[in-house]
Formats: sequence, structure tokens, C-alpha cells
Amino acid sequence: MMVNVALVVLDTLRKDAFDAEFDWLPGKRFDHAWSTAKWTMPAHASLFTGKYASELGVHAKSEGFDCPEPAIAECLHQAGYTTRAFSANLMVSPVFGFDRGFDTFEGTWRINVNSKSLKGWKEILEINQDTTGLQRYTDVARRAFAGQYRIRASIKQGMIKRSKDRFGKQTDDGAAKFLETVQETEYGDDEFLFVNLMETHAPYSPPSGTIDDSSYNEVAATLTDDEPDRNHIRRAYDEAVHYLADQYRQIFAELERDFDYIITMSDHGELFGEHGSWRHLHGVYPELAHIPLVVSGPDCSGRCLKTTSILDVHRTILEFADVDVPSRGQHLLGEIADQPRLVEYEGLRSPRIRMMRKAGYLDSLIETYDAPLTGIALPDSYYGYKTRNGWQEDGSPAVSDPRKSLKGLQHTLDVRETANETVEVADPVKQQLRDLGYA
Repeated sequence: MMVNVALVVLDTLRKDAFDAEFDWLPGKRFDHAWSTAKWTMPAHASLFTGKYASELGVHAKSEGFDCPEPAIAECLHQAGYTTRAFSANLMVSPVFGFDRGFDTFEGTWRINVNSKSLKGWKEILEINQDTTGLQRYTDVARRAFAGQYRIRASIKQGMIKRSKDRFGKQTDDGAAKFLETVQETEYGDDEFLFVNLMETHAPYSPPSGTIDDSSYNEVAATLTDDEPDRNHIRRAYDEAVHYLADQYRQIFAELERDFDYIITMSDHGELFGEHGSWRHLHGVYPELAHIPLVVSGPDCSGRCLKTTSILDVHRTILEFADVDVPSRGQHLLGEIADQPRLVEYEGLRSPRIRMMRKAGYLDSLIETYDAPLTGIALPDSYYGYKTRNGWQEDGSPAVSDPRKSLKGLQHTLDVRETANETVEVADPVKQQLRDLGYA
């Protein structure tokens, strides 16, 4: 018997911030849960396939979810599920191929996408390349109301976004928009819902925020002495977390009515000057890789201290749906073996490197931050990880040589070699990526 499953990713939400604001969330908590990567795209690729990003060929030097492995939504769709997605993050959108297997893929003004079978903003912008400003919106509106595009909601959000750009602070409204969506949607049986909300992603601008400017250059902050006020930036982030927690309390209450299981998690964390690094530009530091993870549903309570991962979320959803697909994960509600889990950093994104060179950073400095790094989570809440300055550890390892365990785990990987390439996107999409800190 299939059950309804909702998977909600609270993008860039640190474990400590989650613990402070989401203590109300019912379910079984996995306190030693880890991402497979320090940023959105490879983490979601692992979440959707149950494999490490290096096995998929989805990473900083090869972007786009185009691996041959089936996406979880494809597997569930084939099994008879209605598959829906809502994303506020461009990095997890049809632009980069993350709509695979979803019957519908909706989003906020950052994405402006409706159904995968209908034309979205990417195609519209390409058609309207010769128009600019209000003329572009007018032309799109004419086409939409003529029946060419069913995108009225996206037009509304786009106009709101433009007015905020011109007259006021631009805010992240994904949680509020999704709350409206879930209240208006009639879910049936055999439903799979994926959600990505990014209020806690830079630039930390929730509608209720009191801090006008939390922007800064994370490259300069990490590579030079030009750091922002840590307390100021962290206050902005904490306001965003608080807002998201309030919104998610309402969202969760709505989801509980229609979904048997709700998995709430983050894809990665954030840095505020720890280790001399900012946001999630670089590294596999524990503040980036240690994530919150809660499974809510029948008989889900208590805490688990065993080593778990994004990979296990993939396996758990397959178990809920009674679908047999290969996965490195384990069923989170079954007997969990305390297996080692890997965290990978493949270097800086290629567009970021180009930006840094244009800004005048020396190649020798860029190379030190572009070098691959790895970390390993082991039993007894241990995490060991490589840095630019050598090996670092959190906790006491349960094995005599954790670095040997790390190498052993890496040797099990069937790494997919891919060409260094970046998905070509329209200029407006590039600008939104820059606004989010993705150069």
C-alpha cells in the first residue's frame, strides 16, 4: 500500500539554528545527519538518486542534473504516484534539469515556472530577447492571456518582484507563497511532494526582517581581511530563520492533513566567519555539512544518534513507496547500521573562478581554494575533515585511523568523469544567480 510523502528542504538552514527555532516540530530527530556536499546542486542530486555527487558527475565543474541514474520522482511516477514540486531555488529548478519525473513543478518569482508541459519564463525570455523592462512584461502578458502560456501567477510575482527592486527591499517569499499553494491544492492518494524553501539563504531578507542591508562580498570576506560585521549578518540570518519557522509551523499543519510522512531537512548549512570562511563558498566544515533531519509520521518520535545522511532520505522515501531502486542509503525508520558517510567538495564553481580572476585575485590564491576537500562522519558523533591547512576533527573517532576509513569509502565510489561545463542560461537567470551569491 502506497502512502503520501512530503519532502521539505529548508535550504541553507544550520543545525544549531534549526534546534533553536524548530523545537516544536514533531517526529523522529536524527542528530548526527550529514549532507553529501556543501552547496545546493550536488546535495540535491544525492537526495534525488541516493548516490554521492562524484558518482553522478554533478558538481562545481559539471553543473546540471543530467546523470543517467533515475531521479526519485521518475521512480515514484512510474510506480503510480502523482509527483509535485515547489522550489524557491533556481539551482533546483527545470533550468538545471531538476524537474525530471515531476508532473508539476511550481516556484516563486525566482523561478517563475508552472507545469513542465507548459512554457516557463526561460522560454519566454528567449522569445522576448529584443524587448526590455515593462515592454517585456506587457508582451508576455499579451501572449499569456491569448492562451499561449498559463503563467498568470508567475506574471504577478514577476511584477511584484520588479516593484520591490525599484521601490523597496526585495524579500524571499517562498514560504508564504507555498503556504498559499498547499492551502489551495487538493491532494489525492499516492502523492509525492518535494519542496525547497530558501528564506535562510543569502541575502537573508524575510518580509518581516528589520535589517535593511545584509549584503556583502563573501569572496572578499573569505580570501581577504574585508569581513562584514559578524553579529549584524548573523542577526539577519536568525531573523530569516525565525520567520521561516513561523511560516513552516503553518505549512506543516496543512501538510499533516494530506501526507502520511513529512521529512523536514536542510541541504547544507552556512558560515559566518568560522574557520575564516563565509556563507558556503568553500570547504567541508561541520557548520556546512551537519544538517537537521526529522521524519514525522506514525510512530515517529525520539532521537537517533547514529550516523545518517541525505542518502538515507532517498532510501526511506523508496521504502515508504515500496519501490525497489538501488541506493546507498538506509531506511531511517528501520534498523540503522552506523555506517561512515562522506562529504565532498569539488572546488569552486567555474563561473566563480572567472569572476575572481576578473576581480584580480591571483591564480595561486584561487588554486588553494579550488582544491578538492573531503570529510567523513563516523559513529559516536565524530566528524573529521580536510582543510586548506590540514586535517581537523570534531569529537573522538571510534576507529584508530579515520583518514584510512575516509580513503576506504572513497575507493568504493564509481566516479563519473564528466567534461568541465556549465549549463547555459538566459541573462536574467544569470542575474538572479548573482543576486543569490552564485557568480
